[in-house]
Amino acid sequence: MCRMLGLVSRKPVSADVLLAFRALAETGKSFKDFGCAQLNPKPGHPDGWGLAAVGMDSEFYARSGANAAKDPKYDDAVRRLVRDVSPPLLLLAHVRRSSTRDSITDAYAHPYRREIDGRAAFFAHNGEIEGYGIRNGRIDSQEILDRFLDALGPDLKPLPEFKQAIARAKESLDHDFPRKSESYTFLMLDGDRIVAHRDARQCVPYYTLHETRTEDFALVCSEVLPNLPGRWRMLRNGEYIELRP
Repeated sequence: MCRMLGLVSRKPVSADVLLAFRALAETGKSFKDFGCAQLNPKPGHPDGWGLAAVGMDSEFYARSGANAAKDPKYDDAVRRLVRDVSPPLLLLAHVRRSSTRDSITDAYAHPYRREIDGRAAFFAHNGEIEGYGIRNGRIDSQEILDRFLDALGPDLKPLPEFKQAIARAKESLDHDFPRKSESYTFLMLDGDRIVAHRDARQCVPYYTLHETRTEDFALVCSEVLPNLPGRWRMLRNGEYIELRP
């Protein structure tokens, strides 16, 4: 489970956005806030963070298994990202709530980075395959990403073809892990776009994405962030959207 953010902008990213997002490591809603069963009573999403951004002529990537709200490395990463990544830019941010203690490490912090035909792609996921744990050095979100990439192939696909490929990958996962996936909600940064998709199977009110747009940026986040301009809209369950600078 997690809280995640995707942003595309024609102007430099504001540190205030990333610091507002970091607060969700402590205050982000969890299953119990929606009356859903929650085995671990810990609050927030304290089990790791990640930032990934691609700008005009640079890439930035930092992750940690620490609590973003208490980790000075997060502040340092925000400073470097704001300084080094020039617009137009695309960005993903993630704070994690792990279902297993042994996966609270830097290696399992989202977003995940993959090289695809010479370009970098990043993926952040909100969900869980019940009982998956760690298999062959991977957690469930990495299994999902690899299935998605196998279905998508190396070429950037228009959104209709992208959706068809993801549907095939989800069918494969549902076959191998029947009724085990809580959510396939994700953000994928690839090429000149971020694709956001909401697909909640359990505790639907928790697995949300909200978007807001202005002339300069478009943003999608698991929760509404206060004091940002624009009018927020919750994505329908099953909906895909594309964000481009």
